[in-house]
Amino acid sequence: MDPRRVAGLNQMLTGRVCPAKRADTRVRKAGAVALRGGRAVSGRDTELSAVHEAYGRPLLFIVRGQVGMGKTTLLREVHRTWRRRGPGIVRIKCSAAIPRWDLFGARAVVKAFSDSFPDVGNSSLSDAMAAVNRLCLPESYGSARARSALFAELVGLFAHLTENAPGAVLIDDLHAAPDPALVVAAAHRVGCTVVATYREDGWAARPTSSASPRTFADRIIDLSPLPDDQIDDLVKVAAREPLDQAVAPALRAALGPLAGNPGTVLDTFEALRRKGHLVRFQGHLCLREPAAGPALPDDHALVRQVAECGATGRQLFAITALSGRFAMDDLPDFAAATDRALAACGHTVDRLVAVGALACDDHGVLRVSCPALVPAVLPGPARDEAAEVHRALAEHHLRGDGTAAPDPTATSDHIVLAGSALPSTPSVVPLLEREAVLSLGTFPVRAARRYRAALRHCEPGDTAYSRILAVLLPLLVRTGDYEGLAETVAEGARADGRGPQQAELAAYAALAAVHTGRPVPAPVRETLADDPQTRGALEFADGWFTGREPLRASQVLSAFACLHPDGTDTAPTDVTDNDCFDPVALFGQVLGTAAYGEPVTGPLAAYARIMRDYRDGNWAGIPSRARTLELAGPPCTPVHHAVRLIAAEVHSTMGDYEGSAAWLESAGHDCPFPALWAWASMGLAYRTGEWERARKLGWSRCDEPGERIGGGSAVGFGRLLIRLAFTEWGEGGRRELLPRLCTEAERWYSRLGGMELKAAALITRAFAERDIGSAIAAVDVLRVHGGRSELLRACMTVAFLADDPRPWHQEAHAIARGLGDSLHRTAMPESMGASGLAPATCDDTARSGPAALSGLEGPIAALVGRGLTNRQIARELQVSVKTVENNLTQVFAKTGCRSRLDLALAVMEGRLTSILPRS
Repeated sequence: MDPRRVAGLNQMLTGRVCPAKRADTRVRKAGAVALRGGRAVSGRDTELSAVHEAYGRPLLFIVRGQVGMGKTTLLREVHRTWRRRGPGIVRIKCSAAIPRWDLFGARAVVKAFSDSFPDVGNSSLSDAMAAVNRLCLPESYGSARARSALFAELVGLFAHLTENAPGAVLIDDLHAAPDPALVVAAAHRVGCTVVATYREDGWAARPTSSASPRTFADRIIDLSPLPDDQIDDLVKVAAREPLDQAVAPALRAALGPLAGNPGTVLDTFEALRRKGHLVRFQGHLCLREPAAGPALPDDHALVRQVAECGATGRQLFAITALSGRFAMDDLPDFAAATDRALAACGHTVDRLVAVGALACDDHGVLRVSCPALVPAVLPGPARDEAAEVHRALAEHHLRGDGTAAPDPTATSDHIVLAGSALPSTPSVVPLLEREAVLSLGTFPVRAARRYRAALRHCEPGDTAYSRILAVLLPLLVRTGDYEGLAETVAEGARADGRGPQQAELAAYAALAAVHTGRPVPAPVRETLADDPQTRGALEFADGWFTGREPLRASQVLSAFACLHPDGTDTAPTDVTDNDCFDPVALFGQVLGTAAYGEPVTGPLAAYARIMRDYRDGNWAGIPSRARTLELAGPPCTPVHHAVRLIAAEVHSTMGDYEGSAAWLESAGHDCPFPALWAWASMGLAYRTGEWERARKLGWSRCDEPGERIGGGSAVGFGRLLIRLAFTEWGEGGRRELLPRLCTEAERWYSRLGGMELKAAALITRAFAERDIGSAIAAVDVLRVHGGRSELLRACMTVAFLADDPRPWHQEAHAIARGLGDSLHRTAMPESMGASGLAPATCDDTARSGPAALSGLEGPIAALVGRGLTNRQIARELQVSVKTVENNLTQVFAKTGCRSRLDLALAVMEGRLTSILPRS
């Protein structure tokens, strides 16, 4: 042992604690840790390697980290591993139960040896334990001689560990010991390997005389936060069943700076499960209320620390969390309004910042850095505390109690945030109106909040009420605040006729219902239903929530004509019942793009995101988003049916045929989009080898009388036609039907319009007439207006007709790689993973594992996917054309593909990834 270290320990034993400061070496690299509760570590490889290298050497290691960072889990793994190397190991657990006078932690040491006695015990060890026990008394620490005697007995006790094997001492929560340096001294003196854990903030509240670990540790290992992917893996393991893709990111977003803390993440996840906030849906564990963020567990240290700050801390936290902005400059007003001492309020803010409940930027603006802390500290009605504080601040400003004239902007903000906590005060209406007008041009959202507050404080019969309501309702639509619109409409209906005409109020009620996903409330309906002019809007809302009626532009125009900028029910020239279902765009065209704000939340916003992801090829998150939409509200609107069909297509493309069938069943045969349902059903049928059924599904929709096609029944017709054309073009198909299909496609396009139907007409003509020009034109259309999947098929059409298919195959291959990347990031069902297919083959006959294609079969399939002919493949592989033909026959048999075209598409879509060569 280093003589200087011995001298330092001797100084500590005699009461003169002034050890020499030594340099420490730190290891800072994150790994993965496994779940707590006895499971082995699954990562932290760097840290574990550093500790394992110290085994058998007289070194003192400190493992340092915040609460929940995995220190105990790592120490448990070290204990498990080292016990297999030799019996000379004990594990000491420090806690607050150790008497403060027991500076050596002798009682905890004896307890650890007693627990390990079956492994290390003998009669001499029993005597040594008894000797330590006799001397472990408060008076033993009263003199240097008695203290030295006790230390000598402890040294003798630890020496038993090194008799037959290297000795090792593991100490958990060293920061809880009365004097950490003295607790490790005896074990270190005899040459044991000592590994101790301590909390990063463990020394914060210790006396200044306590030695820092830097003064006596040979090495300090810091446990850093885990990266997102490893945290997500931990949550998946904790779920013990398939987990919806949105759960782990939602946890990380809610935890903020604590998102890399494995203990906090797992405790929060278990709290969600325990409180019933997780629900099983379609075989996945999902958030029951996706819009409600996760909350920290009630017993989390951060929750306790906020509670320890008392009522002042709770109110400061509440006003910071729920007001959007609270700065140190606002503290004097807070103190005066709540009748508290300014200095005490400042100290409380400092404490909240110190523990991490609040963060303060360079400008003195406070914010809550961990959103999950808010529902834990302020559950349910307790959030009204913030409103009460704003009430007190508003009244303080209105009384003019401050030394300076109150800022009217700040006063109006406090009135707004006080809400119903501030009694009706008609005198504030002019102030709120004036401030709303000032902010209308630059901050319309803020203006809408001030108008709403003014409405709340209007007296019955006040003429200002109708004036404000007439301005507020369209402003809420323009800013996309449909939740606020629903509340304002309900308030307007209660006002019994004040404000806009009943027809307009009904139209706004229907608009709010569609965008929030909640039917028109019964009290609002009862108030408005007596007026015949309200019938159209209310019936539109009713039909929307039955989900069985197709959305037609004419219906939207009729229901919301009174809100049209020109006050007419004339359809915009670009609004038709074509093959595209885009309710957000339709509302924008009917109401005017300047007057309509696209929703950010609600079912229409979710639908728009899902369709954008599908179009752009970002398919990995679509199943999760679809499940979230189903759980968010009444799942019976047209957007729910459309999303179910898109989810069915994505699942079948990924090889999850059961999931695809479940989504198709939930949509139902009588959904408002029969062509889209047939398209998704065709995809599932041909991917499972049911080619004849796929054809029948396609032709059954194409044979519909032309006069019955329109509205929702036309949605997806273009995709259906393209899929049917590919099916009939392939081997085993009926190519003689392609001219008829081309004629029908052109007829429907001429009647309904739409970019997808235009592309379908071009592709069917390309196949029917072998017209490469039409195929290239379809590619041009879909590059601008279509989805990535449809563009891939258009490129494949050109490739099969072109003299030089390679450029088109290269583009299709690039698209497929993009789609494949998103697919491969999505978890496959366990059955598919076990079969080695990623994500799926064309047919169940190919589910024999990665070796399904053997010899030349894999390379030949890959080259077919690149568009090569048999002769080109033979030249590439230096074999005969006959050999290529024979192997290709086997490829068709094993994959279930019926033609070169289908095989090429299977390769492009990634359905044969695991059985093809990597090159």
